[in-house]
Amino acid sequence: MNNIRLEIPDLHHQQAYEQMIMRWETSGQKIAPQLLSRYSGRLGKNVSYSTWLEWCEDDRTTGAALSTRVPCTLYFLVADSGEILGSIVINRDNTTRGHLHAGIAPWHRGKGYGTVMLQLALEKCREMGMKFVEIVPYKGNDSAVKTILKNGGIFVEAFQDDGEASLRYRISL
Repeated sequence: MNNIRLEIPDLHHQQAYEQMIMRWETSGQKIAPQLLSRYSGRLGKNVSYSTWLEWCEDDRTTGAALSTRVPCTLYFLVADSGEILGSIVINRDNTTRGHLHAGIAPWHRGKGYGTVMLQLALEKCREMGMKFVEIVPYKGNDSAVKTILKNGGIFVEAFQDDGEASLRYRISL
């Protein structure tokens, strides 16, 4: 697990992103975090990588296109080979769904990448001056809960969000 890092998407990630997202789409598994998806429900199709990067930039600067209106930054978890292993989103403010949203590509799950990605994201949150983060996995997402607990997460509450059972955890920074 040497030399994996978080990187903000840019043009040099295009080939790795397209390979990863195509494989993920054909796997039939839900893409997480949702901002990683290139699919536009409004347009009813996938958008180009350059359009997707524009969305990411808008999310970072204004958050205007997001339902929460909270600016956030999507990071790729990148291996030395350049392969994208997963992704994590850091919201600048807490939302109903928490500060962090993450996902590891299905073929890389169970290898410890989620734990390392969360550790790296927590460091970014500290640099941003955050005192704590809240993470809200859906009930039954045992691998997410395990990762949160490994990183010092404390259970806060169980609640319903749009009919889905969710769990709120807090990590003090």
